[in-house]
Amino acid sequence: MLVIRSSLRSTSTSPLLRRFSRAISSTVRPHASKVLERWQLEASGPVAEELAATGVWVGPRRGPKPKNEKSSKSKSKSKPKVKGDKARLNVVSEKLCDDIISYIGPSLERHKGCDILDIYPGAGLWSRKLHEFLQPRSHILMEPDSELYEPFLKPLLDQPNTTLVPASGIVWRELNPILTPEYLPHQAIPDRTQIAQRNDTLLVTANLSFHPKKKFLSFESIASLVLYQFLGSIRTSDLFQRYGLVRMLIWTRNDDTHGLIPKIMQQRRKLALEGELSCEWVREVCGPELGVSWFARDNVMDASSTLAAWEKMMAAGITVPLGRASAALKEAQLAFAANKTITPGSTPPVYKRAFQEKLEELEIAYEDDAFSNDSDLYSNMKAYQWRANWEGKKHNTMLELLSGLDTINAIYKSGKSSPGEIEKLEAEWVSKLLSHPNGFIGEFVTYKDNLHHYRQDPPTLHWDRRAYDPLLVQPEEFFPNIDCKLLDIQPKAVHPLLRQTGPKSNRAGDCFDLIMTSMLGQSTLPMGQALDAIMPGAADYIIPRWKSAKDVDRGGVITTSRYAELTPRMLNARQWEELLELWMEWPFRPEFHELIARTQDDPGDEDSILPSEA
Repeated sequence: MLVIRSSLRSTSTSPLLRRFSRAISSTVRPHASKVLERWQLEASGPVAEELAATGVWVGPRRGPKPKNEKSSKSKSKSKPKVKGDKARLNVVSEKLCDDIISYIGPSLERHKGCDILDIYPGAGLWSRKLHEFLQPRSHILMEPDSELYEPFLKPLLDQPNTTLVPASGIVWRELNPILTPEYLPHQAIPDRTQIAQRNDTLLVTANLSFHPKKKFLSFESIASLVLYQFLGSIRTSDLFQRYGLVRMLIWTRNDDTHGLIPKIMQQRRKLALEGELSCEWVREVCGPELGVSWFARDNVMDASSTLAAWEKMMAAGITVPLGRASAALKEAQLAFAANKTITPGSTPPVYKRAFQEKLEELEIAYEDDAFSNDSDLYSNMKAYQWRANWEGKKHNTMLELLSGLDTINAIYKSGKSSPGEIEKLEAEWVSKLLSHPNGFIGEFVTYKDNLHHYRQDPPTLHWDRRAYDPLLVQPEEFFPNIDCKLLDIQPKAVHPLLRQTGPKSNRAGDCFDLIMTSMLGQSTLPMGQALDAIMPGAADYIIPRWKSAKDVDRGGVITTSRYAELTPRMLNARQWEELLELWMEWPFRPEFHELIARTQDDPGDEDSILPSEA
């Protein structure tokens, strides 16, 4: 296992940010294997031991076959082994469940006495803890492997008004019969005027954690598909969302959630945008320590984001259970105690790099006289130091360019400068930017766009809006020992036009899906080009009327240079809604069938599968 830390002593950043950069690095646990290894089947606690004893989860056998294998097989025939899906992951830590309930319990109080729809409860430890806290009037457990899990669920089934349904809650033809008065007699489908109201009398929880991942069409995992469909049902009032806006608590693997709750702009695709358009919040309640990702953003932004979460926690009186604080949160606590401020865009950006770990180790060894100046290790250390210094200069240049752009925006907002003067300043800024290589320009634009999202009030990403930092989990708290996380999803009323889907509507919601898919496929194009690529003339009508696109206080951009103007990936949820409003007002907009032909939407694409099709 590789531990990557940041060594930033060669840059001009503050000691606080250097410590934060080291703190948020973590051990990377690879889960790419499609076979469970024996080290992933260590049973910690009574629930895990009982699961292991079922024989469903068996690691790969090593070494020669035992001599008595034939006789052991014949014995096993006389005792039929219980069957079950061995890709299922179960929560087995009672302490983890208790810590979660104590952590988010105040927000769950409003659901006490509700109906619980429990999909894939498995061993049922989480289901039991949730039941004990909420004391629901009814608790429906949809478990397809009922033969395997019924003994685990028996303490829960002994409670009144608890029902076990041996069916899969992620197969809609099996779920829909449960969403009826027979099983939910206290629920009623509201009329159109009330459908957008929150329904606290129904709570959905599900465990969509599988290892190895189960693929479906172009979705890399069935969990991603179900998450997408759960979010889609908010817009269309399908599934359990027909009863109003129903909160969801969903367990998934750690790597199944990047599309829904991205921590950087580069991972913000259609699923994340769907969450921003249809959810009041998408929160990570618990999960593993942050690992190293292929994509990265400025560590200063991450430090500021965690500090903002800690300040909210302090104001709300939220206490982190012992041993559950992430390294990043501990650094934020130190910053808060020291009255430190972290402002992205006011200092050079900082990025985690793999070579910084090696540089730090070499510098420590050199100080201890572990090698001489004529050694290869000394040459390597000098090469790494040169790279660190080079990156420090590059990041200083990025800050200078950002400051120039901020100056232009400040002059524009002051109203003390004419359009001609602003155009002159923009031309000078572009000239400075173009004096650098293309690779640097691309890196700067990505840094600028990430900061654009973070600086908004509230920030664009749900991750940066979080009310608390996720609790830290360990692999042994699950069986098999694969990191999982719990998501808390609270739907909100969606824009009326987004609800217009299907043949009996004006198709606004369907058009939006096509427009969004097309524009996100070319997310770095200027908005004018992206709109005209969908239909010529669209930009001429929409852009002059698009108020939020020019309002810097609402995520708009006033600069018109190629490298600073608004692009599809920079749009926030409200700007997307306003874009749809203007599209539907456009007298020459194409008909829905014409738009399909223009965008060439692929029905096999993962973003085009609707809830009703699963």
